[in-house]
Amino acid sequence: MKKLILLSVFSLVTWMNLDAQVYAVAASKAEYATQKSTGIITFRFGSDVLPETILTIGEKFTEYFTTSFDAATYVGTFTMKENVEMNRLMLGRLLIGCGVEVIEFDGVQLPVYQFSNEQLK
Repeated sequence: MKKLILLSVFSLVTWMNLDAQVYAVAASKAEYATQKSTGIITFRFGSDVLPETILTIGEKFTEYFTTSFDAATYVGTFTMKENVEMNRLMLGRLLIGCGVEVIEFDGVQLPVYQFSNEQLK
């Protein structure tokens, strides 16, 4: 009985920690490949990321990309000034600056740094 209670508490705490992570959702693998090649990348953000935060932090990266945000759908669009690796990597910094911890990509949750290293390069 003690083990069952401990397992229940552990499960609840784990679920709450996963649920509390600030996230963004990237396009599907095929769609993301097209976005990466065109230099126009979109993310659907969780409701815990404020539009003002994305736009304000986006102003710090204007030499790399432009930022727009649709508040109705929570989709941020980032258009690279020049579609090069450095500019895309700066997008990872913007995500971190906005408090995003996890990127959901093709059904898998990845930490932002891992998504950045594997997909933005």
